[in-house]
Amino acid sequence: MFALISLSDLENDFINPYDLTQRLNRFVALEYATQVVLVAVLLLGGKWFLAGLQAAMLVYLLHSWHVKQHTVDATDVFRQLPVQKKRRLIMFGSFLLFFVIITYRFIESIIHGLLTEEGRAHAKKLFQDAAASVHGY
Repeated sequence: MFALISLSDLENDFINPYDLTQRLNRFVALEYATQVVLVAVLLLGGKWFLAGLQAAMLVYLLHSWHVKQHTVDATDVFRQLPVQKKRRLIMFGSFLLFFVIITYRFIESIIHGLLTEEGRAHAKKLFQDAAASVHGY
């Protein structure tokens, strides 16, 4: 999202190309490292579908590294602007989809946990304790 806003700022002439490249290129290594760690954690956790989605993004990032499109060049930024915006929008959409899937799975696991007899008893005790603590004020 930060990259999309920065590219839009450049397009509207709110920042200069050198500031943009300094802003965006600073996070390239962190972005790649985070993606590798995310895929590794998902694989170790046995979340094959989610790991596959993120591995596809990692392959895309590695391809952009291989063809030297992982950084923004200040002298060529206006020519790269549509491509960079499209690239960042695809990445943002991917992360948004990933967030929705993770949130859905989280809520699903909470509901399944509460559907068991043991889970309902635990939730009942938790809500009773919470209600009792409210009256203490």
